Amino acid sequence: MNQPKKDYYSIMEIERDASQDDITTAYRRLAKIWHPDRIKDPEKKKIAEEKFKEITEANSVLSDPEKRKKYDQFGLCDGETPDFGAQGFPDLSEIFGQMGGMGGMGGMPGMGGFPFMGGMPGMGNVNRSNKNVSQEVKIKLKLSDIFNGCEKQIEINYENACEECDGTGSKTKKKKTCTDCNGRGIRMVVRQIGPGMISQQTAPCSSCGQKGWISDSSCTGCKGKCTISSKLNKKITIKKNFDYQTKMCLRESGNFDPDSGKKADIYITFKIGDLDDYEYKIVNDYDIVYEHSINIWDALSGHTIYYKNHPNGKKYALKTNQVIKDDDVKVVKNLGLPNDDDGKLTFGKFIIKYNYIYPKESLNSEQLKTFLKQKVNIDGISTSEYVVETLYDPAHFENESRSRNGHGHGHGGHGGGGGGMGGFPDMDGQPAECRMS
Repeated sequence: MNQPKKDYYSIMEIERDASQDDITTAYRRLAKIWHPDRIKDPEKKKIAEEKFKEITEANSVLSDPEKRKKYDQFGLCDGETPDFGAQGFPDLSEIFGQMGGMGGMGGMPGMGGFPFMGGMPGMGNVNRSNKNVSQEVKIKLKLSDIFNGCEKQIEINYENACEECDGTGSKTKKKKTCTDCNGRGIRMVVRQIGPGMISQQTAPCSSCGQKGWISDSSCTGCKGKCTISSKLNKKITIKKNFDYQTKMCLRESGNFDPDSGKKADIYITFKIGDLDDYEYKIVNDYDIVYEHSINIWDALSGHTIYYKNHPNGKKYALKTNQVIKDDDVKVVKNLGLPNDDDGKLTFGKFIIKYNYIYPKESLNSEQLKTFLKQKVNIDGISTSEYVVETLYDPAHFENESRSRNGHGHGHGGHGGGGGGMGGFPDMDGQPAECRMS
């Protein structure tokens, strides 16, 4: 089967077997990242508007079971790019409060034999000229890169227009309209399903591969593919305290699309590549979770963790005078990952989960006395080099969050990947987060 003209699953950043709950969650997260109302810069706002329309279109198909079934079966764009017109983009509160009413026309009673309504204006053709092609590249960053800044040389693989045929796939550099589908990319198929009964359905045109056009003679350079594999080299300069959820855009520099004659926008996203080296986990997008093994003596007598491995390069004395129970959790403010929220730099939390150290086998009374006296030896540690930080119970932040919610509406803290949009950079210029050359 031919690939769909738009990969809605890729746009929504989900797998093809995603559940409806997965789709809803993905749409909420992406809507929060790309909602145009969150962007102040006019140029960046235009990019966000196009991306938001693309996400909304993908959601309108995948959130409707009937449309999704047709899309999976035929690979057709049964959605329409939303026109928000004078009413503007929906408020985020509407998106989060009214999920499920965005499926569009999923079918009409009694019209099961006409799933794509081929006779209705605008419903029978595959819209190729207005297709918003895009390409995503994911780059790995080290935690030290995020906190301290770095320069990275990246290489992006992409499909460039063949120079010999100007991206037409033809020796004559001309395209011919497919006569089997009349340039629509889809064909009407009529089947008899019983005496006097027929079923009329649309299906991808096999003659033109759903493109709507054919080449009279294949180009020898690209063998009719229209494109040649190429590489794009760029240098990225990441600034100190970089928000790893920032999406960078390199406009019209990616894969060439023969249907529209346009190059894709390249969206560069980031992934942290060395969490295991620090024994970290990330929750709420910006909070770091670190599991710390503790002797029972230390747990019952007040304990200070002299932590020297934070990726920002500083050393911290994390002290508590409270009794620590097995599986207890304590939290340090502002030692998590950097979060650029509309230009305001904040940091996530550093969450410590304590795990008791137990003997590997049962002990006699003397062995037990020795075991219980084991504690951390801080001899040789220059405590003056360590910055003292306060440990809080998780309930402290729950109360703080309730207090904030009682005084107005915010942007939702660290949830759902909301960071990075304040400095949403267009690679054609010189964004705050990076420089490219």
